[in-house]
This record gives sequence, C-alpha cells and structure tokens, in this order.
Amino acid sequence: MPMLLGTKENDILQWRASAELVATLKGKLARKWEQSPAGEAQSFLENFIGALRDELGYEAQLARELSALDEGIEAAGSPGETLPLQARYLEVVSAHFSRRKSVLALCDVCNQLHDRVLAKAIAFAGERMLQLGQGRAPVYALLVSGDRGRGEQTLRSKNRYFLLLEEEGPRYLLFKRQLAAALQDVGLQGEEQALWHGTLREWRDFLGGTLSPVENGARENDLAPLLPFAAPLKPGPQEMPGLGWHLETLADLCFITGKAPLASEALDAAAQAMQGQRNRDPFFQLARRVIGLPVALGRFGRWRLQRSGQHRGELNLEEFALGPLVMTLRILALHAGIPAAGTVGRVQRLLDKGSLDVELAERLLKAFQCFLQLKVLSEIRNEEEGSFCNPEEFDAEEDARFRSSLDAVLSLQKITYQRLVGQG
Repeated sequence: MPMLLGTKENDILQWRASAELVATLKGKLARKWEQSPAGEAQSFLENFIGALRDELGYEAQLARELSALDEGIEAAGSPGETLPLQARYLEVVSAHFSRRKSVLALCDVCNQLHDRVLAKAIAFAGERMLQLGQGRAPVYALLVSGDRGRGEQTLRSKNRYFLLLEEEGPRYLLFKRQLAAALQDVGLQGEEQALWHGTLREWRDFLGGTLSPVENGARENDLAPLLPFAAPLKPGPQEMPGLGWHLETLADLCFITGKAPLASEALDAAAQAMQGQRNRDPFFQLARRVIGLPVALGRFGRWRLQRSGQHRGELNLEEFALGPLVMTLRILALHAGIPAAGTVGRVQRLLDKGSLDVELAERLLKAFQCFLQLKVLSEIRNEEEGSFCNPEEFDAEEDARFRSSLDAVLSLQKITYQRLVGQG
C-alpha cells in the first residue's frame, strides 16, 4: 500500500516525489550531523527511525484488521451480515486516509472491498438458485463501468454493471434475477438501477444501437460549434447529449469476474465501437460540450457556489472540479486511441504519446489528487448525495492548491480544444 501521496506503481509523480523526499531527508540529516554534536545527531536519527518503525507498524496493523474483515465478509451467511462489516471496513479506511491523505491508497483498498463484496453477492445468487432448485449458476462475465471501472472507487462510489451470458435460456434469466437482487441487498446497486444482461450477440447489438449518431430531439445549440471559453455552459447534469449511450460509459468499462475469454470479446467489441465513433461528428459535438464545462472559479474570480438547499454556500466538486477534469481527460484519451481506463493511467499514456508535456501532466495528477482528497473528505462527513466543499474554509495553502488545480483543468481544456475541435 503506498504511503506517499500519489505513489502507485510507476506513477510519474512517484519519480519526482520520491526523489524529493530522499533528497530532503539526506539534506536534513547532513545539516543535523554537521551542526550538532555526534550524540545529538545520533539521537535525531534514532527518533526518525523510531517514527518510521511506528508508521510501518501502523500499516501492518491496518493490514491485519482489513484481512480480518475480508474473512468476515467471506464467511457471512446472508447479505445483511455483510453490511456492518462493510461499514467497519470504511471506518478503518477513513481513519487511514485521515492519517495518510493518500487518495490512491484509499482507492486501492476501496477497489478491493468492492470486489470482495461483489464476489460475495455472486456467491449468494448461486446459493439462492440451488436452494430454489434452479440449478447451478451459468457461465458468465461481469463488467463494471464508473468509478470502479477506472480503479477509482471511494467510500460512496456508484457503478453500472453489465452481465454477459454465454448463451440464452431460463437458467441465465434466473441467475440474472438473483444477482440483481443480491447486488441490491449488499448495497452495490440501488433499486432504481437495472442490471443489463445479454449474450455476446446482444451486447454487440446493444453497442450498435446505443451509439447512434444523435439523439432524437437534440437541441440545435448542442450541435453548434462552441467557442472556447467565451461563454461556459450552464451547470447541469453531466450526461452529455450527442451519443445515444455516452462513450464515457464504455471508456470506463473493465472486467471484474467470470469467464475471462467472454469478457475479452465484450471489451474488444466495446473498443471497436469507440474506435468507430472517435472521428465522427457526434464525438466532436460531445467533445465541444465537455471542453466547455465550467470550473469552480467563474468570471471575476467568483466561486460557483450552491445558492439553495442544504449545501448552500458550498461548491459542487463533482460538477465544477473533478468532473471536468476526468471527463476532459477521457475525451482526449479516446481521441488518441488510449485504452487505459483510469485517470492516472490516461495522464501517463497521454504523456507517452506526446499529447501532454511533463509539466502539465504533473499538474493534472496533483489536481486529480487535490479534488479527490476533497471528495473523500466530503464522503467522510457522511454526505449522502454529491461531494461538496466550502472554499471559504480553506487556509492560504489549500486555497492556492485548489486554484492551481483549477488552472490545470483550464489548461487541459484549452489543449483538448486545440487538438479536437478544429477537426470536428
């Protein structure tokens, strides 16, 4: 589990952050050794080693507690028994985040929890079929899109699930019904959400039918060219018109569990569908709207705050910070033919392709962490809907960091406009 903010595998932030950490530590030790008696310098080093040992001990304790909770979820006899275990799991993760402030570490653990609970829901569905004499669970593959699809699961993420079935038949329909009920019972899917299911043939038909050029009744101003940053779009739902079923859903799709070859064929079909759309007018119409999304700081330096409701005077992070960043990177990555589904992965691949320079890539990764940190803090406050913050509560350092992050998003929007809109 990463202990440093922003470190994950070969994350480009790790290159500089780790180097800076080591250089700073070496500098402090050198100065301490030069300016202090040997005994005092040795004491300083021993204290540092002791603090590091304590931190490593904390990580080991965390791993043991999460392992025990994993075992408890695995041993649960009913969906209801998993709920308090999940709640405790998130309490432990929240405490770790409050101490570490590492969003990537939090996402890693939340991804693991999601997958553990999902596996248990599938097991409950299979057990229920056997109890009712409906036979064993059939061959399937389960795909997910959303935060978990990007590997960015947090404390209150919502996702969409797609059940690929090997063939048609009554047993497959029974499994779908039991799985949909189990997903709701363990809290992964709301009652208002439908679980898509079908064979690979139906999936391909679904992709072909839902990636229609333009929805009926689309407004003319949605199709008109959007001047860059002259008049930002009014705030509204982040469901973009222009593509019948929104390319962002397919772009954030990943395989979770089931038969891997079946999932691979489904993902290949989705990739081909996206490839066929990225040079067509509807894609550029969608890109214009994404690029024109307003950010949190409006004209004359005024914050875009909620004017009514329980969050009056607060800022909607999803709408004016994290959403514009994630969505614009998704559009730019789609245009570049990049398959990576995560925000960090997209930045890295865009950097590799030369679509971003190192300076902007680092700024975007820092912006992503800034926004995601604020989102997690909002979730820890037990806010049921959305993610909000109050810029008036920022200290000088936080305010500067947030404004710098918004400036990085504006730079990304400008670059994306230059690369895409001229081709639309």
